[in-house]
Order: sequence, then C-alpha cells, then structure tokens
Amino acid sequence: KKKRYSAIEQNRLDAQAAAIVEMIGGDTCLAPIRSMTSVLKAVDVGCGTGVATVQIAGMFPSATVYGLDISPVPEAGQKMALANAAWAVGNVLDVDYNDPSDNTMSREIFTPGGLDYIFGRMLFLGINDWSRYFSIASQALKSGGGIIEHQDLDWKFYRAGTSECLSDKWDWFQAVVAGAEKAGLSTYAGSGAAPIMEAAGLEIISVQTFEFSFVPSTKTPNSQAMGRYVQAKLVPQYPELLRKMLGAQGITGGELESLTKDCLRDIGSEEGVHQKYTITIAKKP
Repeated sequence: KKKRYSAIEQNRLDAQAAAIVEMIGGDTCLAPIRSMTSVLKAVDVGCGTGVATVQIAGMFPSATVYGLDISPVPEAGQKMALANAAWAVGNVLDVDYNDPSDNTMSREIFTPGGLDYIFGRMLFLGINDWSRYFSIASQALKSGGGIIEHQDLDWKFYRAGTSECLSDKWDWFQAVVAGAEKAGLSTYAGSGAAPIMEAAGLEIISVQTFEFSFVPSTKTPNSQAMGRYVQAKLVPQYPELLRKMLGAQGITGGELESLTKDCLRDIGSEEGVHQKYTITIAKKP
C-alpha cells in the first residue's frame, strides 16, 4: 500500500537536498539553531529519503527527531540515522485533534503544544490544503517559542538575478498551472506561505528568497549546483510530469508532444532561468 522510493528517486532526492543546501548558503536549516537550546521534540515533514531528518537529529542530540513521509524512508537512510531519529509513515494532513486515539501522528508526534521545531521542505506537490497544514503545525508547536521552518518553491520562472517573469507567456506553463490548481495544489507554496501561517496564529520571524536555477549561471554562484542537478536529474523527468498533469486535463497525443517540446526548450532557454525558493521561519507566540 505504501509506495517505496525507487533507487533512481532516492538518488534524485539526495542530489536535490545537497543542491538546496548549497543554494541557501551551506546549512540545511536557517532557523536560529544556536538560540534553540531546549529542543526535545522535532519533526521533518515529508522527509523523503530522511537526509534532512538525519542532519536535524545531529543538530539537536537531546531531542527525538521524527522523519515523517507518506512512503517509508529507504533503509539506507535509516541506517545513517543517529539513535535520536525516529521514523513514521503517514500524511500530516491526517492529524485529527478530535480523534487522536488510533493515530501515532496525533498521539505521539503532533501532540498539542508538544513540538519545539517543525521542518518542511519541497512539500508543494504533496500538500493540497495549506491552511490545514499550518493550523495543525500551530496547534502542535509549543507556545512561547516553538519554531516552524517552511522551505518551498513557486512555479513561475524568472530571468537570472531578476523578478522578471518569463513563464507568463508560455502556453505549456499555463496548462500546467491549470492542472495544478485543479488538483488543489498551490503554485506559490513558497512566497504565499507567510499570510497563511499568520492566519494560523504563527508569528513570522523571517522570509528569505533564493534562486532555484534550472540552468547554471555565473550571476548566481550558490545556485550553480542546483542548475547542474536540474539539468542532470530533473529535466529528464519533465516529460512524465507533463504527461500526468496535462493528461489529467485531456491533453494527449500531438498537442502533448508539442507542449512538452516547448517546455523543454523554455526551461533551458537561458542561463540562470529559475523558480523562486522561499524560506519562511515563524514561531508560536
């Protein structure tokens, strides 16, 4: 029932994690780790291969750090883990405070007021109700200083070093956005997070934006590893992604082929073409 990550997908997720860390300056987390001295329980939501869970467990040796994902974390990831890492399979949106009885997530991980730190990265394809997600997070965080760190991606494409949007005039992109919205996904899960977090009762500490490059550019040195990763491991997956997203809207055959060709041309059209990656850090007052 629970789909396991293939070796290819594990490899891709690990490469992506390393490229993100380089893009944001060398650390997994941008939360004020040094001042977070009494962390006893933390969770990495949508932990994938568990690479960030392992890193966070290393930062907070006296905490229990849960890695939560809808697919089991590969054994290789579990073997790398320190003794204070714990693994759980489930969907954070299933946390139900009205019926916590039979649910490990509600009972053990997201106990109301029990979490010191929630970390989530690249959840934009997995969460289809952001208000619910941040409301669960807000209830689970300890009052007076529990921290949530949300790292995510917007879908629009921009020119290197600018906020000049390139994708507004791409037909394939409009079709993909329509498909995402139909599936209940947000196309601005990064930049749109702060107001939803505030509405859930969280207080924003900081918002920082980075360039998630699709083609390496000398203009954005920290994003060059990301550009290389995208070219090597993400672009080859785009035709399948488009087939799913556009196929769901009845776009197939010649039209799909033509839009896919346009897409691959556009996302590699110039150095430094990128999506915006936003890191929002908030606390529970």
